[in-house]
Amino acid sequence: MNYLAHFYLSFEQEPLIVGNLLGDFVRGRLEHPRNQHYNAAVKQGILLHRHIDFFTDTHPTGQECRKVLPARFSKFRGVVTDMYFDYFLAKYFRDYSTFPLHEFAVYVYGILDKNRRVLPPDAASLAETMKKYDWLYNYQFEERMIRSFVGMSQRFPFLKGIETAGEELFANEQVYADYFRTFFPDLVHSCEDFLGSD
Repeated sequence: MNYLAHFYLSFEQEPLIVGNLLGDFVRGRLEHPRNQHYNAAVKQGILLHRHIDFFTDTHPTGQECRKVLPARFSKFRGVVTDMYFDYFLAKYFRDYSTFPLHEFAVYVYGILDKNRRVLPPDAASLAETMKKYDWLYNYQFEERMIRSFVGMSQRFPFLKGIETAGEELFANEQVYADYFRTFFPDLVHSCEDFLGSD
């Protein structure tokens, strides 16, 4: 899953939101001395991020969705699927949250700003860019999704071929929406269980 889903699955808990962002930047054991400045609640958010990624990668519906993607996306099918699922979460956000998406996005940006001091420079830079271009709100728009895939291909040469993922999404939107609708409730329940197990 991509950023919107990670933040949504933090269940409006500030340290989990921070930790879910850090999940892409903190590697290895959380007990390592380099991670000692993160408190236990933020570390729980990092572990939640890892749980979300593992669950998504191993869930039968997620695997099936990746298989139906065109072969040209090759080893980047996971990245494409994550983006697709954030698009559907944004588009149907009212089905899953009492927050309007815009209010939720502003809420998350505020938390990241408030906790900027605990973010490593690359995470802080990403959070700033996310807020500047309002990524969380704009996931729901076709034009923005198409532009995002093109931009990813231009910025990261190793993602060559991903630039047509937007066109694929909107040519077969209902197919991918059905996968999302089947998968996402399982992910929500899994995260609830994960957090409740402590």
